[in-house]
Amino acid sequence: MTQYLIMCRSLSYAQKAARLLERAGITATVVKAPQGLSTGGCGYAVTLRKGLDEAAALLKRNGLLSGKLFGRDGGGAYREVRL
Repeated sequence: MTQYLIMCRSLSYAQKAARLLERAGITATVVKAPQGLSTGGCGYAVTLRKGLDEAAALLKRNGLLSGKLFGRDGGGAYREVRL
């Protein structure tokens, strides 16, 4: 996997999640969710390149992990990741 997406329920949740991860030393960026991954039409996600387990645990402890997790392989395809 080269990129991970943590789906968020709103833009504000994605921003809060990214700030929390950044404070913990995990580089994270808020992005518009790729078409087909969002269940509600216009969704947002936090993207990161490493530390998915640590990031998910931190977000869960802080009540900010509410969406699915996806990994993107070198070919550009997304697939759901289970922790």
